[in-house]
Amino acid sequence: MAPSFGPQESPSEVTLEKYFLATDFISGIGYGRTTGAQGVLYIICTRYLWTQRKARRMNLFMLAYITLLFLISTVVQVMQTYRTHLAFIEHGNTPGGPWGYYGASLGGASNMVGQAASVALLFLSELFMVWRCWVIWHSVSQRVAYIVAFLPAFTLVASLTSAALYFFAVMHPGSLIAGVHTSAWSFVYYALMLGTNVIATGLILTRLIAHRRTMGETVATAYAGEYTSLVSMLVESAVFYSIMGASCLIVTGVGSPAGEPFLNATTSSQQISGYLIIARLAHGRGW
Repeated sequence: MAPSFGPQESPSEVTLEKYFLATDFISGIGYGRTTGAQGVLYIICTRYLWTQRKARRMNLFMLAYITLLFLISTVVQVMQTYRTHLAFIEHGNTPGGPWGYYGASLGGASNMVGQAASVALLFLSELFMVWRCWVIWHSVSQRVAYIVAFLPAFTLVASLTSAALYFFAVMHPGSLIAGVHTSAWSFVYYALMLGTNVIATGLILTRLIAHRRTMGETVATAYAGEYTSLVSMLVESAVFYSIMGASCLIVTGVGSPAGEPFLNATTSSQQISGYLIIARLAHGRGW
């Protein structure tokens, strides 16, 4: 019988390692500077915002915003790649294999930096959606806009609180907070972050549908279509990210190891949704 040169871990651990490695590939595809969706959209948005920087003061703010997002995305991608390198190359013989190393090094510097950058990235992206919700409802009145935006803003703050508890639990394993498994705090954080987007998406869609009816009765269909077509409403409300996020929560909630790749794909879809909205704004087609 030929000798086996395969991994010495159990089949379940090998499965986890496969998903762990797939996570890194998915993250790279979504981010890539030259071929990834985020890299291409960043270049497109930067070009339009820079050429139109004198037309609207907001364009310079948007340019700074997407550049900050892209820089943070770079940190997330570098840390993700570095941790994969550590797990599979430098510490591949850790008890439990690469996945065992991953679980044992949650409090390590590379993981904490990557997680902190990921939280900052998600927060800035969701803050943008809360702001868009406020802008779109501001056409009704400023007071209504603040009232409507309060709920997604509240869930956004709650998600940051749960993220802080997650970091505290990881850094202080003997604390009372750490008595709750760190994955539970992580799940709560992502659930609240997704809740922010779902609420903002629902509120934006509600306003756009109402606006579509109003404009359809008062202005030409061609002009109204720029702001109220199905495609524009889907882009403005970031429905794509909400669908991906809901799928991620379901997969993670049932305990499937596919949750990690789904999470990275969801994060990438969030950035892509934001870039598409900013591209519409740069072209003067957004609210």
